[in-house]
Amino acid sequence: MKIMGIDHGTNYAGWATMTKGKPIDFGLMDYSKIQMPKVLNAIYQDNYDMIRSHKPDVVILERPVHFKNANSVIALVGAYSMVTLAALHNRVQIAEIRPSELKSFTGKGNADKETVATEMQMLFDLDYDKIAVPVLYKRNDPKGKYKIGDIQQRLFDPSDALALCWAYDQKHIKGVA
Repeated sequence: MKIMGIDHGTNYAGWATMTKGKPIDFGLMDYSKIQMPKVLNAIYQDNYDMIRSHKPDVVILERPVHFKNANSVIALVGAYSMVTLAALHNRVQIAEIRPSELKSFTGKGNADKETVATEMQMLFDLDYDKIAVPVLYKRNDPKGKYKIGDIQQRLFDPSDALALCWAYDQKHIKGVA
């Protein structure tokens, strides 16, 4: 069975594919320069094409459960809906994983994104910079706190998508509770 995990978002979205408990491919989609509501169309189109290309048996999504504000609700539910619609239009089964479930399969029940990424890196012997994509500073800080090329932040979307695949594989394929 080919599994595709999609960590949906309106700025960045991660995706991964897995079969027989092993990663096949993963990546990051950048929507950071597209404004609402046009970003929703881009999310739908990209996911429709990606699902059609990779031909998964099931698409796994993290179930949205908590939001910081109304804009977060609109953005995340919008992205979730577009990915769901893309899977439905490709006649692919959809499954959800709750965040607490995901974290319990990838370490501790309260694991942060960095812990999940480290677990995926060690479990599958992957390059950390490929599953936790570094965003680098583009200019030097006038006060010397950072310089061009230093890591500003990491985008954990690919590792989260891979963790979705892994959690689904463990729960539904291997029957690990």
